[in-house]
Order: sequence, then structure tokens, then C-alpha cells
Amino acid sequence: MNRARRALLRLERRPFLLAVAAGLGVTLLLPSALALYGPAELLDEAVALGDLRLLGALAALLLVSTALFRLALRRKRLPEEALDEEPAKPAPQGEPIAGTARAHLR
Repeated sequence: MNRARRALLRLERRPFLLAVAAGLGVTLLLPSALALYGPAELLDEAVALGDLRLLGALAALLLVSTALFRLALRRKRLPEEALDEEPAKPAPQGEPIAGTARAHLR
């Protein structure tokens, strides 16, 4: 297993970190898009709200987007994945594997 695959598996075990990163991205993207493409009247109203309310709105946007991404990144583990994580038991060396002596008779 290469390094990138291991890093991805570690991130999958901690979906909250991915959710926080995605929440930060949404929190930066939406206000930026609003500032660039929004009408001037909407920007004037946002300035009139004041710094404290704008910070509260940004914090609420971060919390809501992180919670939504956390729910979206949650998935049920398949039974096959539990088998993949368990180490395989090595076959005993002294005993022949059952059925190999008569395999030519099939």
C-alpha cells in the first residue's frame, strides 16, 4: 500500500477533519462570491449590519456547513471492509490444503 493510499485511509477514519476543511472552503467561497457577483445594494446592507453581526453570520455559516458536510461524509461500513482490515491467517506449512490432492479428479 503506497503512502497516498495510507493517508487517504487515515483521513477516512477521521471524517470530521474533512468536514471542517470543506466547511472552511464553503465559508470562504460564499462570502467571496457574494462580494464579487452580488448587487451593490446587498453589499451596502451587509456593511450596515456591522462587524459583530457579520462575524456571527460567518461563524454560523461555518458551523452549519461543517455539520452538513459531516453528515454527508458519514457512511456505513460494509462487512467486507471489516474482513479486509483483519490480517489473513497464514496456511499451516506442514499440512496439505484440503482438496488439493484430488484436484485433478474434478
